[in-house]
Amino acid sequence: MADHFETLIRSSRMRLALATGMAALGLWAFAPYVTSEVGGEAYVNAPLIRMASPIAGMVATDLPPPGTALARARTARLVTARLRDTGPLAALKGQQAALIAARDLARRQIAELMAADARLASRSAQFGRAASARLTATTHAAHEALAGCEAEAAEAILQRDRIEALAAQRFATFTQRDRLRAQAAATARRCAALKDQAEALAIETQAAHGGLYLAGAAMDAPYGDQQRDRLLLRRQELESVAADADARLAELAVQIAAEEERLARASAFDAVLPARTVVWSQPAPKGTTVAPGSSLIELADCRRRYVEVTLPERRMEAVLPGETVRVRLIGSTAWLDGRVASVAGAAARRDGAMLAANPDKDARELTVRVALPPPASLARRCDVGRLAEVRFPRW
Repeated sequence: MADHFETLIRSSRMRLALATGMAALGLWAFAPYVTSEVGGEAYVNAPLIRMASPIAGMVATDLPPPGTALARARTARLVTARLRDTGPLAALKGQQAALIAARDLARRQIAELMAADARLASRSAQFGRAASARLTATTHAAHEALAGCEAEAAEAILQRDRIEALAAQRFATFTQRDRLRAQAAATARRCAALKDQAEALAIETQAAHGGLYLAGAAMDAPYGDQQRDRLLLRRQELESVAADADARLAELAVQIAAEEERLARASAFDAVLPARTVVWSQPAPKGTTVAPGSSLIELADCRRRYVEVTLPERRMEAVLPGETVRVRLIGSTAWLDGRVASVAGAAARRDGAMLAANPDKDARELTVRVALPPPASLARRCDVGRLAEVRFPRW
Protein backbone atom coordinates (compact mmCIF):
# COMPACT_ATOMS: atom_id res chain seq x y z
CA MET A 1 0.00 0.00 0.00
CA ALA A 2 2.84 2.37 0.89
CA ASP A 3 4.60 1.62 -2.37
CA HIS A 4 1.44 2.13 -4.34
CA PHE A 5 0.76 5.51 -2.61
CA GLU A 6 4.36 6.65 -3.25
CA THR A 7 4.08 5.63 -6.87
CA LEU A 8 0.87 7.62 -7.19
CA ILE A 9 2.43 10.71 -5.62
CA ARG A 10 5.52 10.55 -7.81
CA SER A 11 3.52 9.97 -10.98
CA SER A 12 3.60 12.64 -13.70
CA ARG A 13 -0.17 13.00 -13.62
CA MET A 14 -0.16 13.89 -9.96
CA ARG A 15 2.67 16.32 -10.48
CA LEU A 16 0.79 17.92 -13.38
CA ALA A 17 -2.41 18.15 -11.34
CA LEU A 18 -0.56 19.71 -8.41
CA ALA A 19 1.15 22.25 -10.66
CA THR A 20 -2.16 23.07 -12.33
CA GLY A 21 -3.89 23.51 -8.92
CA MET A 22 -1.16 25.78 -7.66
CA ALA A 23 -1.35 27.84 -10.82
CA ALA A 24 -5.15 28.03 -10.54
CA LEU A 25 -4.85 29.05 -6.88
CA GLY A 26 -2.43 31.81 -7.81
CA LEU A 27 -4.70 33.03 -10.59
CA TRP A 28 -7.67 32.95 -8.23
CA ALA A 29 -5.75 34.91 -5.58
CA PHE A 30 -4.63 37.58 -8.05
CA ALA A 31 -7.82 37.66 -10.13
CA PRO A 32 -9.44 40.51 -8.06
CA TYR A 33 -6.35 42.67 -8.63
CA VAL A 34 -6.56 42.01 -12.35
CA THR A 35 -10.29 42.55 -12.81
CA SER A 36 -10.64 45.29 -10.18
CA GLU A 37 -8.69 48.17 -8.68
CA VAL A 38 -8.27 47.45 -4.96
CA GLY A 39 -7.90 50.45 -2.67
CA GLY A 40 -4.72 50.70 -0.73
CA GLU A 41 -5.96 52.10 2.57
CA ALA A 42 -9.63 52.18 3.47
CA TYR A 43 -11.45 52.74 6.75
CA VAL A 44 -15.03 53.41 7.80
CA ASN A 45 -15.86 56.96 8.88
CA ALA A 46 -18.97 58.96 9.81
CA PRO A 47 -19.71 62.65 10.40
CA LEU A 48 -20.22 63.91 13.94
CA ILE A 49 -23.18 65.87 15.22
CA ARG A 50 -22.03 68.21 17.96
CA MET A 51 -24.53 69.73 20.38
CA ALA A 52 -23.49 72.88 22.22
CA SER A 53 -25.18 74.55 25.17
CA PRO A 54 -27.04 77.79 24.35
CA ILE A 55 -27.31 78.70 28.05
CA ALA A 56 -25.16 78.72 31.14
CA GLY A 57 -25.97 75.96 33.58
CA MET A 58 -25.16 72.49 34.86
CA VAL A 59 -24.76 69.42 32.65
CA ALA A 60 -27.47 66.84 33.30
CA THR A 61 -26.43 63.70 35.15
CA ASP A 62 -28.61 61.31 33.15
CA LEU A 63 -26.99 61.81 29.75
CA PRO A 64 -26.40 58.61 27.76
CA PRO A 65 -22.76 57.50 28.11
CA PRO A 66 -20.41 57.25 25.12
CA GLY A 67 -21.07 54.18 23.02
CA THR A 68 -24.84 54.27 23.56
CA ALA A 69 -26.69 53.37 20.38
CA LEU A 70 -29.80 55.42 19.65
CA ALA A 71 -32.03 53.32 17.45
CA ARG A 72 -34.89 55.81 17.84
CA ALA A 73 -35.00 59.55 18.22
CA ARG A 74 -35.53 60.73 21.75
CA THR A 75 -35.55 63.99 23.68
CA ALA A 76 -32.98 64.41 26.42
CA ARG A 77 -32.34 67.25 28.85
CA LEU A 78 -28.71 68.24 28.43
CA VAL A 79 -28.35 71.36 30.62
CA THR A 80 -30.30 72.77 33.57
CA ALA A 81 -29.98 76.47 34.36
CA ARG A 82 -29.04 77.46 37.89
CA LEU A 83 -30.54 80.97 37.93
CA ARG A 84 -33.45 82.51 36.04
CA ASP A 85 -34.28 86.19 35.56
CA THR A 86 -38.06 86.36 35.97
CA GLY A 87 -38.20 90.15 36.34
CA PRO A 88 -39.48 90.93 32.81
CA LEU A 89 -42.13 88.20 33.09
CA ALA A 90 -43.30 89.54 36.46
CA ALA A 91 -43.52 93.07 35.03
CA LEU A 92 -45.59 91.86 32.09
CA LYS A 93 -47.92 89.90 34.36
CA GLY A 94 -48.30 92.97 36.59
CA GLN A 95 -49.36 95.03 33.58
CA GLN A 96 -51.73 92.25 32.60
CA ALA A 97 -53.34 92.20 36.08
CA ALA A 98 -53.74 95.99 36.07
CA LEU A 99 -55.34 95.94 32.62
CA ILE A 100 -57.68 93.11 33.62
CA ALA A 101 -58.78 95.08 36.69
CA ALA A 102 -59.33 98.23 34.61
CA ARG A 103 -61.26 96.29 31.97
CA ASP A 104 -63.45 94.55 34.55
CA LEU A 105 -64.16 97.87 36.29
CA ALA A 106 -65.11 99.45 32.96
CA ARG A 107 -67.42 96.54 32.19
CA ARG A 108 -69.09 96.79 35.61
CA GLN A 109 -69.57 100.50 35.11
CA ILE A 110 -71.03 99.88 31.68
CA ALA A 111 -73.49 97.39 33.19
CA GLU A 112 -74.46 99.93 35.88
CA LEU A 113 -74.89 102.65 33.26
CA MET A 114 -77.08 100.36 31.18
CA ALA A 115 -79.25 99.66 34.24
CA ALA A 116 -79.49 103.40 34.97
CA ASP A 117 -80.31 104.01 31.32
CA ALA A 118 -83.13 101.47 31.51
CA ARG A 119 -84.52 103.20 34.60
CA LEU A 120 -84.28 106.62 32.94
CA ALA A 121 -85.91 105.25 29.81
CA SER A 122 -88.82 104.00 31.93
CA ARG A 123 -89.10 107.36 33.67
CA SER A 124 -88.98 109.20 30.36
CA ALA A 125 -91.73 106.97 28.97
CA GLN A 126 -93.89 107.60 32.03
CA PHE A 127 -93.19 111.32 31.81
CA GLY A 128 -94.14 111.33 28.13
CA ARG A 129 -97.41 109.56 28.78
CA ALA A 130 -98.26 111.86 31.71
CA ALA A 131 -97.31 115.00 29.81
CA SER A 132 -99.33 113.93 26.78
CA ALA A 133 -102.36 113.18 28.98
CA ARG A 134 -101.98 116.51 30.77
CA LEU A 135 -101.67 118.43 27.51
CA THR A 136 -104.68 116.59 26.10
CA ALA A 137 -106.77 117.50 29.14
CA THR A 138 -105.52 121.12 29.06
CA THR A 139 -106.32 121.39 25.36
CA HIS A 140 -109.78 119.98 25.97
CA ALA A 141 -110.34 122.50 28.79
CA ALA A 142 -109.15 125.32 26.54
CA HIS A 143 -111.58 124.28 23.84
CA GLU A 144 -114.37 124.16 26.43
CA ALA A 145 -113.46 127.63 27.70
CA LEU A 146 -113.35 128.89 24.12
CA ALA A 147 -116.81 127.47 23.47
CA GLY A 148 -118.17 129.18 26.60
CA CYS A 149 -116.47 132.42 25.66
CA GLU A 150 -117.94 132.28 22.17
CA ALA A 151 -121.42 131.80 23.71
CA GLU A 152 -120.88 134.84 25.97
CA ALA A 153 -119.61 136.83 22.99
CA ALA A 154 -122.73 135.98 21.00
CA GLU A 155 -124.92 137.03 23.98
CA ALA A 156 -122.91 140.27 24.35
CA ILE A 157 -123.36 141.03 20.65
CA LEU A 158 -127.15 140.49 20.91
CA GLN A 159 -127.40 142.77 23.95
CA ARG A 160 -125.27 145.38 22.21
CA ASP A 161 -127.44 145.28 19.10
CA ARG A 162 -130.60 145.49 21.19
CA ILE A 163 -129.33 148.52 23.16
CA GLU A 164 -128.20 150.23 19.98
CA ALA A 165 -131.71 149.78 18.54
CA LEU A 166 -133.26 151.20 21.73
CA ALA A 167 -130.76 154.02 21.84
CA ALA A 168 -131.67 154.90 18.25
CA GLN A 169 -135.34 155.19 19.35
CA ARG A 170 -134.36 157.15 22.45
CA PHE A 171 -135.41 154.36 24.82
CA ALA A 172 -131.86 153.77 26.12
CA THR A 173 -129.04 156.05 26.98
CA PHE A 174 -125.85 156.34 25.05
CA THR A 175 -123.96 155.40 28.21
CA GLN A 176 -125.61 151.97 28.29
CA ARG A 177 -124.91 151.58 24.59
CA ASP A 178 -121.22 152.37 25.04
CA ARG A 179 -120.92 150.05 28.06
CA LEU A 180 -122.45 147.12 26.13
CA ARG A 181 -120.22 147.83 23.16
CA ALA A 182 -117.15 147.68 25.42
CA GLN A 183 -118.36 144.45 27.02
CA ALA A 184 -118.90 142.85 23.58
CA ALA A 185 -115.44 143.95 22.42
CA ALA A 186 -113.81 142.67 25.63
CA THR A 187 -115.58 139.34 25.29
CA ALA A 188 -114.48 139.08 21.64
CA ARG A 189 -110.85 139.77 22.62
CA ARG A 190 -111.04 137.23 25.45
CA CYS A 191 -112.40 134.62 23.02
CA ALA A 192 -109.62 135.40 20.55
CA ALA A 193 -107.07 134.90 23.34
CA LEU A 194 -108.66 131.60 24.34
CA LYS A 195 -108.63 130.52 20.71
CA ASP A 196 -104.92 131.32 20.39
CA GLN A 197 -104.27 129.46 23.66
CA ALA A 198 -106.19 126.41 22.38
CA GLU A 199 -104.20 126.46 19.12
CA ALA A 200 -100.92 126.69 21.07
CA LEU A 201 -101.96 123.80 23.28
CA ALA A 202 -102.87 121.77 20.18
CA ILE A 203 -99.44 122.45 18.68
CA GLU A 204 -97.73 121.50 21.97
CA THR A 205 -99.83 118.32 22.25
CA GLN A 206 -98.95 117.28 18.71
CA ALA A 207 -95.24 117.90 19.43
CA ALA A 208 -95.49 115.91 22.68
CA HIS A 209 -96.90 112.92 20.78
CA GLY A 210 -93.72 113.06 18.68
CA GLY A 211 -91.48 113.16 21.77
CA LEU A 212 -90.81 116.91 21.63
CA TYR A 213 -91.85 118.85 24.71
CA LEU A 214 -92.25 122.61 24.40
CA ALA A 215 -92.14 123.57 28.06
CA GLY A 216 -92.18 127.30 27.59
CA ALA A 217 -89.77 126.92 24.64
CA ALA A 218 -87.01 126.35 27.23
CA MET A 219 -86.17 122.71 26.36
CA ASP A 220 -87.10 120.07 23.83
CA ALA A 221 -86.57 116.88 25.93
CA PRO A 222 -87.33 115.86 29.51
CA TYR A 223 -84.62 115.60 32.15
CA GLY A 224 -84.54 111.79 31.88
CA ASP A 225 -83.67 111.91 28.18
CA GLN A 226 -80.99 114.50 28.82
CA GLN A 227 -79.48 112.23 31.48
CA ARG A 228 -79.62 109.30 29.07
CA ASP A 229 -77.60 111.31 26.53
CA ARG A 230 -74.96 112.00 29.20
CA LEU A 231 -74.89 108.32 30.18
CA LEU A 232 -74.52 107.36 26.51
CA LEU A 233 -71.39 109.49 26.18
CA ARG A 234 -69.99 108.03 29.40
CA ARG A 235 -70.76 104.49 28.25
CA GLN A 236 -69.00 105.10 24.95
CA GLU A 237 -65.92 106.29 26.84
CA LEU A 238 -65.96 103.17 29.03
CA GLU A 239 -66.44 100.92 25.99
CA SER A 240 -63.40 102.57 24.42
CA VAL A 241 -61.43 101.90 27.63
CA ALA A 242 -62.54 98.24 27.63
CA ALA A 243 -61.69 97.82 23.92
CA ASP A 244 -58.25 99.35 24.44
CA ALA A 245 -57.71 97.06 27.43
CA ASP A 246 -58.69 93.99 25.39
CA ALA A 247 -56.29 94.98 22.59
CA ARG A 248 -53.50 95.60 25.08
CA LEU A 249 -54.24 92.32 26.86
CA ALA A 250 -54.00 90.42 23.57
CA GLU A 251 -50.63 92.04 22.91
CA LEU A 252 -49.48 91.27 26.45
CA ALA A 253 -50.60 87.66 26.09
CA VAL A 254 -48.29 87.30 23.07
CA GLN A 255 -45.44 88.96 24.94
CA ILE A 256 -46.00 86.80 28.04
CA ALA A 257 -46.06 83.63 25.93
CA ALA A 258 -42.82 84.67 24.23
CA GLU A 259 -41.23 85.51 27.59
CA GLU A 260 -42.36 82.19 29.09
CA GLU A 261 -40.95 80.37 26.08
CA ARG A 262 -37.69 82.27 26.50
CA LEU A 263 -37.60 81.39 30.19
CA ALA A 264 -38.32 77.75 29.34
CA ARG A 265 -35.40 77.78 26.94
CA ALA A 266 -33.24 79.60 29.47
CA SER A 267 -34.19 77.31 32.35
CA ALA A 268 -33.21 74.10 30.57
CA PHE A 269 -31.81 72.92 27.26
CA ASP A 270 -33.70 69.97 25.81
CA ALA A 271 -32.45 68.51 22.54
CA VAL A 272 -33.69 65.79 20.23
CA LEU A 273 -31.07 63.08 19.74
CA PRO A 274 -31.51 61.80 16.17
CA ALA A 275 -32.27 58.19 15.41
CA ARG A 276 -29.63 55.73 14.19
CA THR A 277 -26.78 57.60 15.86
CA VAL A 278 -24.19 56.61 18.46
CA VAL A 279 -23.01 58.71 21.38
CA TRP A 280 -19.38 59.22 20.42
CA SER A 281 -18.03 61.44 23.20
CA GLN A 282 -19.00 63.84 26.00
CA PRO A 283 -16.59 66.79 26.14
CA ALA A 284 -18.39 68.21 29.22
CA PRO A 285 -18.52 65.77 32.18
CA LYS A 286 -21.83 65.22 33.91
CA GLY A 287 -22.68 67.61 36.71
CA THR A 288 -20.18 70.29 35.65
CA THR A 289 -21.02 73.92 34.97
CA VAL A 290 -20.82 75.06 31.36
CA ALA A 291 -20.97 78.41 29.62
CA PRO A 292 -23.00 79.22 26.49
CA GLY A 293 -21.38 77.61 23.45
CA SER A 294 -19.74 74.78 25.37
CA SER A 295 -19.79 71.40 23.64
CA LEU A 296 -21.96 68.88 25.48
CA ILE A 297 -22.22 65.72 23.41
CA GLU A 298 -21.05 64.40 20.05
CA LEU A 299 -23.05 61.87 18.04
CA ALA A 300 -21.74 59.73 15.20
CA ASP A 301 -24.27 59.85 12.38
CA CYS A 302 -24.51 56.22 11.26
CA ARG A 303 -27.04 57.17 8.58
CA ARG A 304 -24.25 58.85 6.60
CA ARG A 305 -21.30 56.57 7.23
CA TYR A 306 -18.83 56.04 4.41
CA VAL A 307 -15.50 54.44 3.56
CA GLU A 308 -12.54 56.69 2.84
CA VAL A 309 -10.13 54.94 0.50
CA THR A 310 -6.92 56.01 -1.23
CA LEU A 311 -6.07 55.17 -4.82
CA PRO A 312 -3.21 56.04 -7.15
CA GLU A 313 -3.55 59.48 -8.71
CA ARG A 314 -3.67 57.92 -12.19
CA ARG A 315 -7.11 56.50 -11.36
CA MET A 316 -8.59 60.02 -11.16
CA GLU A 317 -10.27 59.83 -14.56
CA ALA A 318 -11.54 56.27 -14.06
CA VAL A 319 -13.41 56.85 -10.77
CA LEU A 320 -16.69 58.70 -11.26
CA PRO A 321 -19.12 59.92 -8.55
CA GLY A 322 -22.20 57.72 -8.38
CA GLU A 323 -20.34 54.60 -9.47
CA THR A 324 -21.15 51.39 -7.60
CA VAL A 325 -18.23 49.59 -5.91
CA ARG A 326 -17.82 46.53 -3.74
CA VAL A 327 -16.88 46.95 -0.07
CA ARG A 328 -15.96 44.31 2.50
CA LEU A 329 -15.11 45.12 6.08
CA ILE A 330 -12.02 43.36 7.32
CA GLY A 331 -13.08 40.39 9.43
CA SER A 332 -16.40 40.00 7.63
CA THR A 333 -17.29 37.77 4.70
CA ALA A 334 -20.23 39.87 3.49
CA TRP A 335 -19.78 42.26 0.56
CA LEU A 336 -21.65 45.56 0.53
CA ASP A 337 -22.62 47.70 -2.43
CA GLY A 338 -21.22 51.20 -1.97
CA ARG A 339 -21.60 54.33 -4.05
CA VAL A 340 -18.81 56.76 -4.85
CA ALA A 341 -19.82 60.03 -3.18
CA SER A 342 -16.83 62.25 -3.93
CA VAL A 343 -13.32 62.18 -5.36
CA ALA A 344 -10.54 64.51 -4.23
CA GLY A 345 -7.02 64.82 -5.59
CA ALA A 346 -3.86 64.44 -3.56
CA ALA A 347 -3.32 68.21 -3.28
CA ALA A 348 -6.95 69.02 -2.51
CA ARG A 349 -7.80 70.62 0.85
CA ARG A 350 -8.89 68.17 3.50
CA ASP A 351 -12.50 68.33 4.61
CA GLY A 352 -12.71 70.36 7.82
CA ALA A 353 -15.97 68.79 8.96
CA MET A 354 -16.16 66.95 12.26
CA LEU A 355 -15.51 63.27 11.67
CA ALA A 356 -15.64 60.31 14.02
CA ALA A 357 -12.43 58.80 12.61
CA ASN A 358 -9.65 61.22 11.69
CA PRO A 359 -6.27 59.52 11.34
CA ASP A 360 -3.24 61.72 11.88
CA LYS A 361 -1.58 61.41 8.51
CA ASP A 362 -1.06 63.41 5.38
CA ALA A 363 -2.74 61.81 2.37
CA ARG A 364 -0.56 61.86 -0.74
CA GLU A 365 -2.88 59.93 -2.99
CA LEU A 366 -6.30 60.18 -4.53
CA THR A 367 -8.98 60.17 -1.81
CA VAL A 368 -12.35 58.64 -2.61
CA ARG A 369 -15.40 58.63 -0.39
CA VAL A 370 -17.71 55.67 -0.81
CA ALA A 371 -21.13 55.98 0.82
CA LEU A 372 -22.32 52.87 2.65
CA PRO A 373 -25.85 51.74 3.50
CA PRO A 374 -26.91 52.20 7.15
CA PRO A 375 -25.72 49.37 9.39
CA ALA A 376 -28.11 46.67 10.47
CA SER A 377 -26.92 47.01 14.07
CA LEU A 378 -25.42 49.90 16.03
CA ALA A 379 -23.77 47.66 18.60
CA ARG A 380 -20.28 48.03 17.01
CA ARG A 381 -20.52 51.87 16.95
CA CYS A 382 -21.33 51.90 13.22
CA ASP A 383 -18.00 50.13 12.51
CA VAL A 384 -16.32 53.55 12.53
CA GLY A 385 -12.53 53.21 12.22
CA ARG A 386 -12.75 49.68 10.92
CA LEU A 387 -10.52 48.83 7.97
CA ALA A 388 -12.14 47.75 4.74
CA GLU A 389 -11.36 46.36 1.32
CA VAL A 390 -12.79 48.32 -1.61
CA ARG A 391 -12.80 47.05 -5.16
CA PHE A 392 -13.35 49.44 -8.05
CA PRO A 393 -14.21 48.08 -11.49
CA ARG A 394 -11.14 48.33 -13.69
CA TRP A 395 -13.03 48.49 -16.97
